[in-house]
Amino acid sequence: MLQKILGMLRSRDGRDSILTYAAEGLAMVGMVLAYRLAANEGRHDLDLYVVVRRTVSFMYPLLLLGAVVGITRFVAMKSRPEEQRRYLLASLTWIVPMALATFLVGWLFPAQISWLVFGSGDEQVLAAPLALMIAGVALYGISYAFLRGQRHLVAANAIQVLALAAVPCVAFLLFDDLSAVCWGTGVAWLVIALVAQLPSLMQPTPGKRSKERGELLRYGLPRVPGDMALGALLTLPVYVVARTHGLSASGEIGFGATLLNLAAAVFSPLALILLPASASQLASGDHAGLSARIAKLTWMALAACTLMTLVFELAADPILHIYLGENYKDYVFISRVVFLGALPFGFFIGLRSVLDAYYHTPRNGINLLTAFLILMAGSVFHFMVPTPVVFVAWVLVLSLTYLGFATWRDVTYVRSELDRLSQSHDTRLRIVVVIPASEESDHYPHSRRQAMAFAEQHGAVVEAFHLEDRTSLIRLWKDRARFKKLLRTTHPDVVHVHYGSVSALFAVMSSSVPVVISFLGSDLDRPRDVGAMRTTLGRLFSQVAAFFSAGIICISPELRELLWWRQQEVQVLPNKEAEHDEATFAFLRSLTLRAE
Repeated sequence: MLQKILGMLRSRDGRDSILTYAAEGLAMVGMVLAYRLAANEGRHDLDLYVVVRRTVSFMYPLLLLGAVVGITRFVAMKSRPEEQRRYLLASLTWIVPMALATFLVGWLFPAQISWLVFGSGDEQVLAAPLALMIAGVALYGISYAFLRGQRHLVAANAIQVLALAAVPCVAFLLFDDLSAVCWGTGVAWLVIALVAQLPSLMQPTPGKRSKERGELLRYGLPRVPGDMALGALLTLPVYVVARTHGLSASGEIGFGATLLNLAAAVFSPLALILLPASASQLASGDHAGLSARIAKLTWMALAACTLMTLVFELAADPILHIYLGENYKDYVFISRVVFLGALPFGFFIGLRSVLDAYYHTPRNGINLLTAFLILMAGSVFHFMVPTPVVFVAWVLVLSLTYLGFATWRDVTYVRSELDRLSQSHDTRLRIVVVIPASEESDHYPHSRRQAMAFAEQHGAVVEAFHLEDRTSLIRLWKDRARFKKLLRTTHPDVVHVHYGSVSALFAVMSSSVPVVISFLGSDLDRPRDVGAMRTTLGRLFSQVAAFFSAGIICISPELRELLWWRQQEVQVLPNKEAEHDEATFAFLRSLTLRAE
């Protein structure tokens, strides 16, 4: 065992793992102490503090817009410090104004915030400090993500322990009033964020940050619903129960959700280390190495989650007695039910970085939204039909069970794809070409000719997908199922969609691989005789699709100027047929895992 530990210390990944686990352990201890200190103030203050912390966890992703994962990913892929700093500065252009707006809302509308969060207007004094805590933790999160991306894990872990462990405990020791505790916590988080970012902010960073901001938003925005859903999974039951059974009951189920967060903290180091490491391995083409890493971590996570759940269920009474003191008995029953969700939830937390690194689309977000819909359905039923608090707890466990299963399913698929890429000696590029016309139609002859050229002149494996009808939602839904089946069976490296509007939006919203859009003219500059509504919608769909796509091609500089964003990234390709085909093919390859 000693030799194994020494071996880990000699490797960067090993040192990172040990440091991160140590920091997570200290953060967990600090969180336990903070809740114990809150319990010492009385049952009412404990329940309020539980709701406050759950609200902070729920709201701060809205300010970040997916930037935490995005910054870690993109910074890890850059080697030059000035390139890395541009991502930090780009994120601050929207996070700082949104943090300020959040605080002003809490300051100006305390009665409304109190009613929304606590179920009554009696806790208005907590509205402003709660808003400050949300703003502070968002800015801290950016600092932490940036240091992780740079692989400065000593500094990242240091500010994590300071912010999440030391600050709440010190605040409870310094102040007797819960409002003052929240004020102190929020101010401290802001100071920590400023100090952590100050060295980077003081360095000269020439050049515009619009490209980096666009990359972060395109990567992060589709993940915002998922991030919000993750917070809502552990927070919505608190708000629901507060309105049906009062603050005490909401505190009980909220404390159960806090225990799930503590359980997840055991597996957070896997995600913290795995995301930048996975992104680096994907960028370097080490598919076999990444697959082996994922396989090992999958079984480790399953074993650890199972053991942790069994230990808590068998020893809930003494554990909660240590945690909460004499108030523990009121929380035991609900906590044991909710903690059954620790197994699937911990597995999701530990392995989600695999999906963040591999998928161009927000796969975790899709799974989280589905789990949230299950929770919503149960919550609506709880409002309509009088049921005990334990019913909401079981619905939460069911939602988390689905989340864990979906993560296992997707991780298994990623491993199969990585194994296929590592074992295949076929270096041909695999392309799915989306053509917005039926197979029998003679429309878009250029698209059909170019697809043939990719196969005949470049040796690519090309599959054509024809959109039969772009005006019927029912037909589009059926086409989506057919499209996803094609992706599963052909394993393409990239999707190339000819023409914007509905076709492009369909592709970017349905594809799990990078999508490149070729804008041909009328998709961005539609003729007015088509109809005002159709023209407006077509242009809007084109712009949205361009924002979320992996790459954009335009046939002229004039067409590029019609885009609302990403103009600097647009590939304006030669009009000559052969040159256009050659340049398009090279651009498609550059955006895939087969990039040379």
